[in-house]
Amino acid sequence: MTQRLRIAFGVSILFAVALPAAAAPDGAVNACTLLTRDEASAAVGSPVSEGKLTAGKSMSAAGIEVSGCSYSGSKDLSVSLWRFSPSAQQSLEVYRGLCKKKEQAPGLGDLACWYNASHNELQVLKGTSLLIFQLRGGAGAALTTAAKQALGRLK
Repeated sequence: MTQRLRIAFGVSILFAVALPAAAAPDGAVNACTLLTRDEASAAVGSPVSEGKLTAGKSMSAAGIEVSGCSYSGSKDLSVSLWRFSPSAQQSLEVYRGLCKKKEQAPGLGDLACWYNASHNELQVLKGTSLLIFQLRGGAGAALTTAAKQALGRLK
């Protein structure tokens, strides 16, 4: 893959996670089904609000469905779920290659890596799904706990 393609894919991830949307249409992926409020609170070690559904800029034309869920409190936890269709397998392979170059988080999904050394973002690949866990006000173990719980519900 070219460096330009890797950069474009990385930028698309940032936009998709950062831009809010009102709700997921019926039948669409819904990241809020992956963790309960109590599970999110337990993972971060402090109370959080009920999960609020967010989603990124539509990437359906690229064959990727995106959904996000945010849990607010003294520590904010967000979960993003990306589903790659068969037409988006090249994008999935680009992501897989980028993740393999980062610090690994063993025992989670098919492949898991930390976004950077601060360990406040965990990226987990399972099958054709990508889960991204971000925590403001904490790091590390809270994200792996949330990832294990969410992976148990991922269909």
